[in-house]
Amino acid sequence: MVIVKCIGESHFYLEKVVMPKEMFWFEAPQEAQLELWMMSPQGQMLDVRAYTADYAMDADLQQQLGLERTCMAVADTR
Repeated sequence: MVIVKCIGESHFYLEKVVMPKEMFWFEAPQEAQLELWMMSPQGQMLDVRAYTADYAMDADLQQQLGLERTCMAVADTR
């Protein structure tokens, strides 16, 4: 299980629990911060902190789909 947190400007906030074998697609502002939290025996553990642009869908594909904001997917493949 992975917990996705995405925080951006203009009060943008997204939090989602992604279960094993699940894929989660979402849109977020390009400057938003992305956090991926993993579960450990001691509780939640921050695994990745990055900008959404680092994990974004290819810009050409975004234009073809007519999407204005950064798009990405998170999957727990364990």
